[in-house]
Amino acid sequence: MGHKVNTVDGKAGDVDLSAARTFTKEYRVPKGVAGTYMVTRLPVACTAIAVRAYRAGGIGGAVNAQRNGGNLLAEPLATTTDAWAGWTHLQNAAFAAGDTLSVVTADPAGSPAEVIVQVDFRVNP
Repeated sequence: MGHKVNTVDGKAGDVDLSAARTFTKEYRVPKGVAGTYMVTRLPVACTAIAVRAYRAGGIGGAVNAQRNGGNLLAEPLATTTDAWAGWTHLQNAAFAAGDTLSVVTADPAGSPAEVIVQVDFRVNP
């Protein structure tokens, strides 16, 4: 069921609010350097639904994501060379507006060119 709205040009229309709104935040760690990296402050209440990682080259390495310093994954996610790895069973997944998102990378072996950590979110109604 849609809601009637007036657009900027004055025309009436319907907006479908039934679909879940999702968005993604990602962080590229150059040269696969280990550490904790601040990604963003979330502007709205939302729920993390997946953590994914991609490692370009190299071997080994693991990642995690954090909400206000608390891990989203119970165990770090092992990365895969030149492929995406992901996990959808998360803890500490409910973000309030103003909470922070950071990513944590462990020491990757074999000097990967970069590690990308992606967190998918669903906006809370």
